[in-house]
Amino acid sequence: MRIFVLTAALMMAAAGTAGAGWLYAIDGDNLYSVDPYDGDWESLASSWGGTELLTSCQGYLYAIQGDVLYVADPDNGDWELLSSTWEGANALTASSGALYGCQGGIIYEVDPSNGDWASIPGDYEGTQFLAWAGGALMIIQNDVLYRTDPNTGDFTEFPSSYAGTTAVAGNSSALFVVQGDNLYSIDPYTGDYTDLGGGYGGVLEMAVTNGLVYTIWEGTLWVTDPDTGAFEGLTVEWNSTTAFCSL
Repeated sequence: MRIFVLTAALMMAAAGTAGAGWLYAIDGDNLYSVDPYDGDWESLASSWGGTELLTSCQGYLYAIQGDVLYVADPDNGDWELLSSTWEGANALTASSGALYGCQGGIIYEVDPSNGDWASIPGDYEGTQFLAWAGGALMIIQNDVLYRTDPNTGDFTEFPSSYAGTTAVAGNSSALFVVQGDNLYSIDPYTGDYTDLGGGYGGVLEMAVTNGLVYTIWEGTLWVTDPDTGAFEGLTVEWNSTTAFCSL
């Protein structure tokens, strides 16, 4: 059973992050903006049912729904079609300047301004998860974690098996992975990891902002301090969340 233990750390983080990054979730048919401090939310737009891939880049949200890649305004949910032929895409992330999506064992770099794409070098059959962390594309492929340069395809294979991973998210200094019941913080340069504790079994959606890790577990939005492993529940009724990211 989870308990509420993060209030002080969360207040300190909020106090030090004026204009802090926001959270966005697709739950049921709706796109929501979520306050990372208290979990309060606002519905922005509908007709997003079935969307499982959501990321952010250059101040906008990007989602793949069915065959189509959309860009959405995070202030009001207004959207525009960028490109099609994305049916079967299974992973999506972004750097500060490009989107990366995996479809059919190929990873594509996508221009966020117009949807133009090109495949990056390498063989990515068996790719399960993508995240951007530590200035590189982090790939879990056939239960192995790789740090990859998308421009050249050069990669570093990290030790340990990532079988049983259910969610990943990254920032400039760490990659976070839910594997089995536990949340891990991973150094994106060395692959060294820290176990942040258990109680995360079943987490499918995770995002990182303001130095804190946010997960949706059994219908509740939780925040975890990666420095201590302390966590706190914020808001409930997230039972139908299919996509989640920060901006």
